[in-house]
Amino acid sequence: MTRNDGRLLWGGLLVFLGFAFLLQNLGVLDIFGIIPENLWTIFWIGAFGCAGLLFLGGLWLNRQNWWMAIPGFILLGLSATILVDEFIPGFPFSGSIFLGSIGVAFLAVYLMNREHWWAIIPGGVNGTLAVVAGLDEVNGWDNGGIFFLGLAVTFALVALAPATARGKMTWAWIPAGVLLALAVITTASLEGFIGILWPLVLVGLGGALLYRNYLRSHNE
Repeated sequence: MTRNDGRLLWGGLLVFLGFAFLLQNLGVLDIFGIIPENLWTIFWIGAFGCAGLLFLGGLWLNRQNWWMAIPGFILLGLSATILVDEFIPGFPFSGSIFLGSIGVAFLAVYLMNREHWWAIIPGGVNGTLAVVAGLDEVNGWDNGGIFFLGLAVTFALVALAPATARGKMTWAWIPAGVLLALAVITTASLEGFIGILWPLVLVGLGGALLYRNYLRSHNE
């Protein structure tokens, strides 16, 4: 089987599952109510789980097919989400499971090939959303600040990642710094923020003076 044939096969599988899931949700497949809803649920848990394992199996056989990690982990996450919703009523973190599976998928893409640095961004964003979705069930958490902090960490990881053919992604420090500032502003109260801001301003000014003096001493 050629690479193009393989992509047609896997793409056709996804299209089939998507259309079948849509028809089942619209009630088209429930002919006269012959098939109970719980049986459909069990069927989809198995179908999505098996499809995810097939994609990961294809990835295991050929690491060049890195894209298989994305549908593989996402389908497993979807299967786990349906399983939890069906058999663990009231479980608060089912959304986190699905979002986390997307984050893991892109993390796997990056770990298989460090040239795919871009995968850190959707991986970090979805991982952050998974945490925020879970903390939505916990009272007292400022999820806005956590969201911006997670994005700041994501871009910091891009900047810290090993150099690729395009060099180091030092530009990522800019959005990382902006998002970190937004996290501080969002999390802190106005009074608390001012109490944090002024010491940081003094530290920045003092550091700038020290750095300027250091440059002068080395130029003389």
